[in-house]
Amino acid sequence: MATTSTTPISGRQVGRSLPRLEAREKVTGRAEYTHNLRLPGMLFGRIFRSTVAHGRIRSIDASAAAAVPGVYRVVTSDDVRKVIPHPYYGPAFHDQPILAIDKVHYVGEPVAVVLARDPHVAEQAAALIVADYDELPAVFDEVEALTSKVYVHDELKPAGAFADLKHLKGARNTNTALTYRLRRGDFDASRLQRIAVELDPIAFASTLSNPADPNILINDSLDILLRVPISDTSKQTIKTQILLSNQAQDYYWSNAWNAYLANPADPASLQVVFNRLQTLYKYFMDLAEYQLS
Repeated sequence: MATTSTTPISGRQVGRSLPRLEAREKVTGRAEYTHNLRLPGMLFGRIFRSTVAHGRIRSIDASAAAAVPGVYRVVTSDDVRKVIPHPYYGPAFHDQPILAIDKVHYVGEPVAVVLARDPHVAEQAAALIVADYDELPAVFDEVEALTSKVYVHDELKPAGAFADLKHLKGARNTNTALTYRLRRGDFDASRLQRIAVELDPIAFASTLSNPADPNILINDSLDILLRVPISDTSKQTIKTQILLSNQAQDYYWSNAWNAYLANPADPASLQVVFNRLQTLYKYFMDLAEYQLS
């Protein structure tokens, strides 16, 4: 990011060097990068991914991964659905589960996540997960997909962000992601003249509208949730029914949280905090602001 100024500068400007704000920190090694950040209680995640293009998940054996010293937890779609009943997302279609549910749709689809306090431990444990699939026929070409009887998704679920996709809601037995009708001119006259119509395929390279970076994300879910504007009624619900769990003392939640921070390995303290946060997360996910369609 270059420096800018609204104050007129005299003299020649073309070719003048503008020092970057972060240049000194970078060349001296003092700049902080996401990869190097360490926060209290921070866990690292490593993803176990599908090795088949299309298949039903018969089983996921994460016992060996969970037994690795230093592993905090191994998460699968069963765990996700306890918090979010329908954990699908996507900008145009809600066709991407957070972790694969029942089926995998492409090589590399996330199937499970290992959480550990050390990234190397998480990576080692992820390599021990074993998934068993019933492989299904796959389609690898977009032209073939137009007529193939192999369907990537059982049902299309438009996200609601694009009005021209709403008519595809609930569509089955199709790989078509977008259809439209173009009406122009005198159709009857052109039909009588038997005008020939030629269809020319147009191919272009795959593109991504978002930048490739960052490849690393540090997420404080509780901090994000508590910044969401909510009504006074919802705030009262969170205070009395979730965080305090109907306890009369307002300091109950603070004490529970401080007890966990003082000894994160204590199962009792962890369970209290986990139960409260899980309930809080479910509550926020049910708010109207989070409903995309």
